Amino acid sequence: MRKQRFAAFQVACTYVGTVVGAGFASGQEIYHFFGRFGAWGYLGIALALFLFSYLGYQMMLLGHRVKARSFREVSNFLFGPWIGGFINAVLLLMLFGVTVAMLAGSGELFRERMNLPFDVGVSITIAVTFLTLFRGIDGILKANSVIVPIMVSFVLFAAVRAFMTPHSLYHAYHISLYLAGKPLLAGISAVVYGSFNVGLAAGVLIPVGADIGDKTVLQMGSRWGASALAFMLMAVTFTLFIHYPQATAYAVPMGYVATTLGRFLQWMFVLVLWGEIYSTLVGNVYAMVAQIPMSSRMLQALVALILLGIAFLFSQIGFAAIVAYGYTVFGYVSLLLLLTILWPRSKQA
Repeated sequence: MRKQRFAAFQVACTYVGTVVGAGFASGQEIYHFFGRFGAWGYLGIALALFLFSYLGYQMMLLGHRVKARSFREVSNFLFGPWIGGFINAVLLLMLFGVTVAMLAGSGELFRERMNLPFDVGVSITIAVTFLTLFRGIDGILKANSVIVPIMVSFVLFAAVRAFMTPHSLYHAYHISLYLAGKPLLAGISAVVYGSFNVGLAAGVLIPVGADIGDKTVLQMGSRWGASALAFMLMAVTFTLFIHYPQATAYAVPMGYVATTLGRFLQWMFVLVLWGEIYSTLVGNVYAMVAQIPMSSRMLQALVALILLGIAFLFSQIGFAAIVAYGYTVFGYVSLLLLLTILWPRSKQA
């Protein structure tokens, strides 16, 4: 049972690490999809919890049943090579777009917080990502088992410190009412957010499902991962309400929150944010490389390096522009993809 729980913990950490990235950690993504709807944002987070738990498990279950090592194998199995190939191409485009965003985010982080050139930050991130990918899915599981608990701990600490400030509950409560928008829009935003993240995580969740033979472990891992994600969403949303409107005036709202925690924790935030960027980047690049049938790990590493090199060129567009215009569009596309994939499965069940 202990081994089963540890395996589920690794699955949960991989799930969280693949979903959480620069947009999540900065607080901007969370404010856009949940916080700006005020109190209704909390209900949106509850809906996202269900979507993360159910859809994440379904993706891993597909990998487990089909014994697929990639998203491509699942889509080809369900729809044949032509339609499956089109679906796979759309997912690859989305994964590449987010990969570009993660690299751009790492460059901005190094430039703004460490006063290092943008390209230096991107190059360092590429090097560490490449070394992790060379170890395959086992490297991803081990990396996320370390990074994700640190992420959750930092978010928890920031939320507790915000809660301890005078009149924090009073301020957060009134801000949540002040910002409260239409519940329908909050629900749609939550569905878009959940679909976007599960769609992107599918490239990692499917091979994880194939790699782990115990369905109980997959179900536990999905539930734990979804719960951790929902907890982090609520903690960050609550923290942003407490520090509203100062925090939301910045492109990186949680960066402002970190300035209230002392100099040491400001640097801790930089490390945590980079770790979240790195974990998402590793998962995305692995998912893209896994689409190409190759027996040699050296050849896989070469393809990964080429993809990272191309993403480096596109990262010059800028982090803010990529997040602002790409994530919502990707969310609607992901929703369509998930419905397309899960529908024939339910018909066959």
